[in-house]
Formats: sequence, C-alpha cells, structure tokens
Amino acid sequence: MANTTFAELKRQVMLKLRPRSDGITMLAVDQAINEAHKVIARVKDFDELIVLDTTHAFTAVGQKLYNIESDLNLVRPKDIYSIRYMDGANSRKLIYISPRELDERIPYTELFTTGRPRWYTRRGMNIELFCIPGEVKPLYIMHSQWPKTLTLDSDQTSYCQLDDVITTLAADIAISIAEGGGITNWLERAKMLLGSALTEEETRPDVAYVAKPFSPEGDMAVGKYWLNPWIKKQP
Repeated sequence: MANTTFAELKRQVMLKLRPRSDGITMLAVDQAINEAHKVIARVKDFDELIVLDTTHAFTAVGQKLYNIESDLNLVRPKDIYSIRYMDGANSRKLIYISPRELDERIPYTELFTTGRPRWYTRRGMNIELFCIPGEVKPLYIMHSQWPKTLTLDSDQTSYCQLDDVITTLAADIAISIAEGGGITNWLERAKMLLGSALTEEETRPDVAYVAKPFSPEGDMAVGKYWLNPWIKKQP
C-alpha cells in the first residue's frame, strides 16, 4: 500500500486550519509538514526509516576515518545501529566502543599494522575503524534515516499510518509560522500526539530488548593476545 502523498497531507492540514487559506498559510503548511516529519524522527526511529545498506560503503586501504555521507555514501544518515565488515567466511560484526575508550587505550592507532578491523567508534559525522583496514572490503551498515523532504505533490511520506500525527502537528507548526509565533516545544507535542504509536513500537512479543554492556574481552578469539590492546594479562 502506497504511503500518503504530499498533496493529501496538505489537504488534511488545510482542513484543520479553516477558514485560513491565504498564501502565507499555504507556504507555512508546506514547511510545517516537513518540519513535523523531522520532529517525529527526533522522537523515535520508526521502522520505516531503518535501513540495511549493503551497496554503498567500502573500506579503503590504510584509511581509518570515513565520513558517513561522502565516504560511506549513506542516504540521509541519522544513527548508526551496526556495522559488519564483509570478508567471506572471515566476515564479522564490528564492536562499538566510545571515542574516549579508544583514545585512552590507543591514542595513536597507526602504531598497529593494518588488517581486518574489529572495533569502530563514531566521531561526529565520521566513523573510525580499528585496526586500520588493509584491504578494500564492503561494509554492511544498518542505520536510521532522516525522512526525505517532500517537494512535489506526488512525493510520499516516509511514515506508515502516522497521517493523523503528522497533520495535527503540522497544523500547530503552520499556525505558529503564519502568526510569527515564538519558541515552542514541538518535541513534547509530538510525543503526546504519538502516544499509543510509541507503545506499540516498543511492545513486541517476539522481540526481547536486552541491554548488554561493552565487554571487549568476552567476544574474541585469543590468537596473538600480546598484540591485542584490550587483553592485559596472559589468558
């Protein structure tokens, strides 16, 4: 089933704004609908905006930093959920560590030889891999996206079954824009409007959400343990 078009969203918002129909209001509605989309994305990464990218991202020999847009070529990237380094039978899911952890343990990663990376961290819009890749290999990246900007009447919203929330929030935003309103907490307004939709997303009987703390010693082959910066004693 196709998602709702931009033209239909505008029609629904204009109905909520009757009897307003002047040019300023119509311009405000166009902007408000796109703003509402982004506010909703800030509240939660809905399933519609979570993608597995298997075609755009590749490592480069000797390169440790990758901009998520210009190097990894991700489409409207928001949050990174997982990265897999694909190398046939040697493929592995990379382990996230914080920038602070990496900086404290390995302040100069170039001291280590290149090879197959096992860890990654995010520095702003860049992903840093360790160890530094020694080959060109694909990366499979699961990430959330920002919703696409609607411009043409035929453009479709990225969300499924959220028309009521989008149009109600957009109507509030459009009134504020048209009247030159002050600062408004649209994030809290969106949370209130989403209500049961958030509960439904978080209550899934077949999915168990388990918080697992970072433990670099718990999920790795020992091998040449003396070269592993996270192993402090002989296993």
